[in-house]
Amino acid sequence: MNVREKIDSIMGPSGVIADCIEDYEHRLQQIKMAHHVYDALNSGDRLIVEAPTGTGKTLAYLIATALSRKRVVISTGAKNLQEQLFYKDIPFVREHLFQKFNAALLKGRGNFVCHLRFKNFVRQPSLYSTEAEKQMQQIVQWYAKTNRSGEGDRAEITDLPDDSQIWSEICSTAETCIGKKCPDYDRCFIQKMKARAAVADIMIVNHSLLVSDLKVKASGYGEVIPRYEALIIDEAHRFEEIATKNLGFQISLFRIIRYCRDLRAKLAEQKIDTRKILSNISDLEEFARRLFSFFDDVVGSKTLDSNLKPAIWETVRLLSSRFETTSSMVLNLPDLPEELRLLGKRATELATEIQTVFDMNSDYNYACWVERKERNVTLNAAPVEIGDVLVTQLYEKIESCVFTSATLSTGGNFDYFKARLGLNMGPKPTEVILDSPFDYSLQTLLYIPQSMPDPSSHNFVNTMAHHVEEILNATKGRAFVLFTSYKNMDAVFNLLQDRLEFPMLIQGSKPKTALLEEFRVTDGAVLFATSSFWEGIDVKGESLSCVIIDRLPFAPPGDPIVFSRIERMKKYGAEPFFSYQVPMAVIALKQGMGRLIRTRSDRGALCLMDQRILTKNYGKIFLQSLHNSPISRNIKDIRVFFN
Repeated sequence: MNVREKIDSIMGPSGVIADCIEDYEHRLQQIKMAHHVYDALNSGDRLIVEAPTGTGKTLAYLIATALSRKRVVISTGAKNLQEQLFYKDIPFVREHLFQKFNAALLKGRGNFVCHLRFKNFVRQPSLYSTEAEKQMQQIVQWYAKTNRSGEGDRAEITDLPDDSQIWSEICSTAETCIGKKCPDYDRCFIQKMKARAAVADIMIVNHSLLVSDLKVKASGYGEVIPRYEALIIDEAHRFEEIATKNLGFQISLFRIIRYCRDLRAKLAEQKIDTRKILSNISDLEEFARRLFSFFDDVVGSKTLDSNLKPAIWETVRLLSSRFETTSSMVLNLPDLPEELRLLGKRATELATEIQTVFDMNSDYNYACWVERKERNVTLNAAPVEIGDVLVTQLYEKIESCVFTSATLSTGGNFDYFKARLGLNMGPKPTEVILDSPFDYSLQTLLYIPQSMPDPSSHNFVNTMAHHVEEILNATKGRAFVLFTSYKNMDAVFNLLQDRLEFPMLIQGSKPKTALLEEFRVTDGAVLFATSSFWEGIDVKGESLSCVIIDRLPFAPPGDPIVFSRIERMKKYGAEPFFSYQVPMAVIALKQGMGRLIRTRSDRGALCLMDQRILTKNYGKIFLQSLHNSPISRNIKDIRVFFN
């Protein structure tokens, strides 16, 4: 029996999986995908495969991976899929199909406690406030337990806040890790994780960790992920966004002050005169505070350009110069211990990052911006294009690369996706767009109200609120109302909260997981949310029967990265609207549709409050991507559809 026959015998209508899963739905698309993934892994090719919702792509590539006998990394965009793979899907494959299918789950450094940083921190109780004393006691008790029998993973502390300042002081970081010179190297939780991964057939990572591995390997300082033969990137529509973020960097006043604090602490252990370095550290703190004070009035994010005050340029020069001087002084100390060598290197890196943020060249190689989130201000830089980096650091190193998602194509092709990820360079990838297993002509309705004004109109919000009220009364709630801006979300919610009888939930009132759980268990609930709820959300059954979207989800042109990409395209003669902005919006809209139909028994309406999909010449590209859903302009059709 050849491999294709083996796949058919496993996944066919009377195959092994059908015997294991009650009400198993046999899908030709799933078998076809498994064939393509196996062929790519076996031949060393690149493969792009769009597998619409309901295909069963996860099981398809897991079975293909097991049959390939290759050492494979699977990278996901979101933590929930990473955990679903490791704790649910792979155990199923192991139990029913391949008993020796060995897998390891890899997480980023920041998820694990560092023995050395923990011990240093508890010796300095002044570093944490009395309000954090209870949290510190909890962490100390957990540390003793995980040291004996745990994995050092913060996930073992069930109620630790995401923004815990104590955790940021004790977790492992690339900046502070001294590697094999660490006295705790043999019992390091990171090394134990890598040891488990080194003997696994398959390693489950996320996109952030995958990109971190590329950076570390490119630097020549080891590796984050043990060597592998092939790569499957799931949720590939998010890969560019996440890779761009992780190939960039962020500077905050807190980061600089913490660096100065760490350096002072280590210098205090030296038995030589360090007064000149300490004086330099004081200058660093003074110039850093001065630099960030120039941006006290920033709201949201603001692209940095050459029109900055002369005083800012002078402060940048002084701060960068002091970091370079500090680095030189530290690295020239006698009998330099490893931790101080790393601190000297960190000073050089900070100087380079500051120079990059304020390098106002006209090539748009980096998007540079200042951003405020609550009380925290950060200076940011991110590469505008990542294709060249992926070619040299990924595609040329790994033969087999599989990219898959439910939403990769626009206008019936992968041109946009290939251009963004550098897949139009080098060997031509195999391209597969699978048919949807669902009948969207029967299961869905696309409703576009007749009287909606342009989204930029002054009466857009009021008119939208009127139509949303009509729609929700017809659907009896059971809806997501999704917005491209918080401003519109809050305005429509405030207009409707006293006019609707349905339970109304809004993003920001509770943590995301708590909101979703409340939505799932509450009859007729309506959730008002923004882009973070457009994808990766799985609500089965009738609880979610309608998705209302305020406007075509074009990325804001003022977003620093989007702005820099558009300007770079213009500079080099490319047309950014149809080659970049429209395809990106099409994929986002397809993600919205993906929240609605998850099984063959689901029925639902996608309601778009934006008539441009019908009146603009680019609208047909959006419509082409919505699986031929019937279009209605009459609210009566919504009532009939749900009755």
